[in-house]
Amino acid sequence: MTYQLLAGGYRDTVTLFSFEASPSKIKVISDSPAPQNASWLEPSTQSTDAGRVVYSLSEDEKEGKGLSLIVKGDKVEVTAERMTNGAPAHVHLLKDGSGVIVANYVGGSAIYFPLDPSGALSKSSDSPNLVFPYPYKDTKAPNPDRQEASHIHHVVESKDGKFYVADLGSDRVWVVVREGESGLDIKGWLQAPAGAGPRHLALSPDEKHLYCLTELSHEVLIFSLSDSLPAHPKPDFKVSIIPPNVPSTHSKLMDSAEIQLNSAFPNVIYASNRLELHIHDDDSQKDLPKLDNPSKGDAVAVILLGEDGTTVESVKHVRTEADGIRAMKVSKDGKYVALAGQQGGGVEIWAVGGKRGDEWKLAAKEESIKQVTDIIWL
Repeated sequence: MTYQLLAGGYRDTVTLFSFEASPSKIKVISDSPAPQNASWLEPSTQSTDAGRVVYSLSEDEKEGKGLSLIVKGDKVEVTAERMTNGAPAHVHLLKDGSGVIVANYVGGSAIYFPLDPSGALSKSSDSPNLVFPYPYKDTKAPNPDRQEASHIHHVVESKDGKFYVADLGSDRVWVVVREGESGLDIKGWLQAPAGAGPRHLALSPDEKHLYCLTELSHEVLIFSLSDSLPAHPKPDFKVSIIPPNVPSTHSKLMDSAEIQLNSAFPNVIYASNRLELHIHDDDSQKDLPKLDNPSKGDAVAVILLGEDGTTVESVKHVRTEADGIRAMKVSKDGKYVALAGQQGGGVEIWAVGGKRGDEWKLAAKEESIKQVTDIIWL
């Protein structure tokens, strides 16, 4: 079986490539020009006569764009661009296919863009931003270097029409619905611990709970979505994703990145670490002792949950050769995980097996695909 994937990142191209399951190998199909730093990719189920529709963004330090793309044969073309009035980090396609929401990391806002019949971003719609409050405005933030403002990072949507919006800067996951002048309105929030820095989210299959990966405290939290707002995480569910070879003195210099569930295996969470190889890059950390058994790449935490998905049974780590795992996606059939190192190591495809989806085996690797921050299975 042959799979097709698309990779974007801190570069001016997007890379279309294939993965052949047997014999296992990765083949680069093409590099297509794209606006700078297309750091997130969002697949659509929509295909037109022209090709497969995909959404992305162009990330910059202060401002950026939302993008619609189309995969035409072995090439990728941009079909529309819209300014987001901030620097975006994520784009979410609505379940009803009517539009996308772009999350602005810089600017602390989200913006809704409707789509035209072809699936491209509508170029004529009026789309004001929803700006999120900053709760630390009149006090010192727990992590002043990273939480000096609201930083919107990720959006997931439930079947009942709610959007859960991770805000790294405010330690909140905002609950948003489609209402108001901007087309979006805040209904409340889920409160993470101070300094946790919510980054990415995943809804449980029954949508009774929300898993939250925190970038700054390197943990997975769980919220019950039946609790009244503002809700707090379950106190007896708190799991670190840091690999056991990294002590707390060193782990504070790392970041967490991506959280994924696997539809083929219930009650397993995959969460990626990054920057373990760069703990000593900063001269201010030169007095920290070197890590024992230095690795070639970052580790992915594999978290096994209890039957109802609300308790932690065990945590193990898969050691990769990818340096800075921001990109990590499970294939639609649950048989493989694609991941990449933003700083080095290229793209890796891992075969997933075992009774619980917790046994990983490296299937293929391609180091020529560089500076990748997101991957999607087409």
